[in-house]
Amino acid sequence: MTYLPARRRRSVVVMVLAGLALTACGHADPGVAAYVGDQEVSQSQVDQAVKGLSSIVDAGQSVSVEAVVNALVQGELAEQIAVDRKIEITDAERDAALKGTNLAGLVKVADAQPVVFDVADQAIVAQKLGNAAYLDEVKKRSVILNPRYGVLDPTQKTIVADQSGSLSVPAPNASVAAP
Repeated sequence: MTYLPARRRRSVVVMVLAGLALTACGHADPGVAAYVGDQEVSQSQVDQAVKGLSSIVDAGQSVSVEAVVNALVQGELAEQIAVDRKIEITDAERDAALKGTNLAGLVKVADAQPVVFDVADQAIVAQKLGNAAYLDEVKKRSVILNPRYGVLDPTQKTIVADQSGSLSVPAPNASVAAP
């Protein structure tokens, strides 16, 4: 049996690890906010929804992009679950789900409507299946979040606040001794 020198072995290990890291980034299209199963939530969908929601907020307020991405991902999950479980979602059910909420008026804002419907769809499908069964379905589904939005909770498929999806780590703050 022939052994590689330690230096060469390290090089091979580094190359293998780099290859593995790159294959994990196979879904790294900057124009995609998230992959939900075989469907994409595009960056343009996110931008359009943020624009629509921002058009109605009070001065000094802003729209959380992460909340919009969460709503779009959850809406896509709900749609896929509804199709798989043969659950029909009607406009009347959407109206009922939104009635009395602060989202009801947003249905009339064209750019905000898709994200509002996604919120309603998620609530409708969860109610029809039951919350526990709905969460079980969500757990089984594949969602890959663009790292720019952070880290995804693997069970609920929502963005975890205050965590970065970046692969880089800040260097420790160490003092460097002068030679």
